Parts: sequence; C-alpha cells; structure tokens
Amino acid sequence: MKTCSNCGASNADAAKFCNECGTALAPVELVKSMVSPDAAPKAVDPASLARSIAAKAEALQGRRRADIMFVLDCTGSMQGEIDAIKDTITAFADTIESEGVRVRVGLIEFRDRLIGEEPRVLTFAGQPFTNDPAAFRREVSALQATGGGDAPESSLDAVMLALRQPFAPDANKVIVLVTDAPPHVPDKDTQSVEEVVQAIRGAGVQQFYLIVRTQDPQSQVYLKLLEGTRGMAFELGTGDDFRSRAEDFKKTLMALGKTISAGTR
Repeated sequence: MKTCSNCGASNADAAKFCNECGTALAPVELVKSMVSPDAAPKAVDPASLARSIAAKAEALQGRRRADIMFVLDCTGSMQGEIDAIKDTITAFADTIESEGVRVRVGLIEFRDRLIGEEPRVLTFAGQPFTNDPAAFRREVSALQATGGGDAPESSLDAVMLALRQPFAPDANKVIVLVTDAPPHVPDKDTQSVEEVVQAIRGAGVQQFYLIVRTQDPQSQVYLKLLEGTRGMAFELGTGDDFRSRAEDFKKTLMALGKTISAGTR
C-alpha cells in the first residue's frame, strides 16, 4: 500500500494520486527503496516514512518543470476546442506529471484586435499560471466562443503577449497556439511572422506547438514559427460539428502532453 504524504491515507500500489486528497503519490519502487530487504523488522512511523518518501520524490521531480501557456483562439467557431480544454485539462496535466514533470498551465484568449477585440490573460489568484487543474478548468469554463470578424485573427500579437508572461526561471517555457484561422500580417502591433520567430528565440522558449489547420494554405505560414525553437504542428481538425472536433481535440491534447513530457529536460 502507498501512504499519502499529505493526508496519510492508504492507497493501492497502482494508484498515482491519493484517493482522499488527490496528492501525487510516489512510485512503489521509491517506497521499496526506502526499506532495506536485509534490515531487521522494526516499527516504522508512518508519518516519518511519508515525509521521507515525499522528500525523495521532490528531489527526483524537482529537476523537470514546465510552464505551459495556451494561446487560444476564442472566436465563434472554436467552441469545441474550448470545451475540450476544459474537459481534458486534468488528464492532460496528469499525463505530464506522471512522467515526473511538475507543470503549471495558463491561457490567453484572443480574437481580432483590428476590430477592437483585445486578448485577455486568465489569472489564478492574480497569477497567469497555476498548478491547480480544477482552478484552470473553472476559468476556462467561463470562456465564450464569440466574435472574430473576418477570417484572419490576432494570433501573432497573442503569441507576443504570451512571451511576456512571467515563466518560472527554472521551468521549460512551453507555448501552445490553437487556432482555426490564419494570422493578421501585419497585426495591430506585430509586423511580421519573422518578428515573432526572433522574439521566440530571444525569450528562450524551449518548446513551441501549433494546433492549426495544417492543410490550409493560408494557415501554413504558422509553420515558420517553429524555426524559433523546437516543436511541432498538430492538425486541428475540420468540419462544423464542434462536438466531433472537441473529441478529436481531446486526443490531440493527450498526445501533446506526452510530447511535452518527452521534451522537458
């Protein structure tokens, strides 16, 4: 059995998170490593053992951290993707943390600045990142897919806003751009895609991911952003059925979580 370091509850060996309080549990191998098989049996203080396991787990996980900023198009056609992020964020975070990566997430909603629709950084207790998936889910639940004007959106200005957020200095900087529309070039502030590429390099972003319509010729300009750092493009999906797109997007998010875990050093 695994003992939770936070509340002291007993959990099955296979459990990754405490059934009582949701705290991440140390692997069975870590618990076994705390006890020598040759040692004489003796009384063990459960609280002391839990603290030791938690400290060792902290040491193992502390070297790998990721701050992930979603840059999400919230125009009228994106309701499926908004719903998918809301419904999948806990599993997405769990997928990354199960690989020993401590993760914080944030989100910037954007539309079209050229018609007065300004982007917004979601905040959690006044901060743009949170390690609480439930808090993130509550904020995302309030987002509405509306507006947008013409087809291009202010995605370049939104990425530049993401680059200005206070990423932790010891965390991998990860940006995920999600949109079904091409960018305004120039945007309200950003003059070119090349300007964004240079800003990505200058900000020291370790991972940059696109979830866009990769087969749309007008959206293929986004692929140039990957020159600023390592990353990859995922297909957003097509069609007008937002429920179907939401299910496809959930699968993409889970694949993205594994990719981020593998890329975090």
